[in-house]
Amino acid sequence: MNDEEDKLIYSAWRDSESYAVPMTEEGQRLADQRFYGFRLGWIYAKFHSETGDIYRKDYLEYGPRTEDDQE
Repeated sequence: MNDEEDKLIYSAWRDSESYAVPMTEEGQRLADQRFYGFRLGWIYAKFHSETGDIYRKDYLEYGPRTEDDQE
């Protein structure tokens, strides 16, 4: 990830959060958790669109799956 993509992800997340501002420490903690999940979802969606694969962790560890692996 680069800074430009991080800014894009954050802007998309803020749009999905309707620019809500947490008013408590608990609210901030929950917002941070939602951002983490949103960012991870973004990364997986980008990975799928680029590779057509949904198993990112396996792909990064072992490389692309073969047709035999998909059975």
